[in-house]
Amino acid sequence: MHMLKNIPNKTYAFAAAALGILNHFLYRLSGGQAFAALFCPINESIWEHLKLLFFPILFVSVAEYLRYRPDPVRFFYYRFLAALCAMGSTVTLFYTYTGVIGRNFFVADILIFLFSIFFAFYMDAYFYQISVRRISQTATFSLWIILSLCYFTFTCFPPNIPLFFPGV
Repeated sequence: MHMLKNIPNKTYAFAAAALGILNHFLYRLSGGQAFAALFCPINESIWEHLKLLFFPILFVSVAEYLRYRPDPVRFFYYRFLAALCAMGSTVTLFYTYTGVIGRNFFVADILIFLFSIFFAFYMDAYFYQISVRRISQTATFSLWIILSLCYFTFTCFPPNIPLFFPGV
């Protein structure tokens, strides 16, 4: 509960969670459309399920930016770091609990997803409280683009490592 208390605008965190849940089903609902595959999980791999965090956080961030018009470089840099925190926590929590127990549980996976979304927005608020050196506009937006391109590329050409294996 402490984490939720420290998220200034919870609406966007809840919107990202809702988009992530919807995103889980969009590829199947689209009939397997290639365009949907770029943004939605196409299999049960951890990598594909990280799209449930990354793209909803990105889309919600764009909407939030358009509404409030904060400093774009600072806003998108901190939100990118927050998205990385969400993805890192998801991978860490999933592999830790499945490594200990030996299998995954649907309810635990959903709870990890929700925790990670709210953790991202909590970390975003935290990053705003600390001061950092000057942030490059080119670097900030390149990070979003590069990670998006990694998702697009590795969806089509997944490496042969467990993060990309379906049904782990």
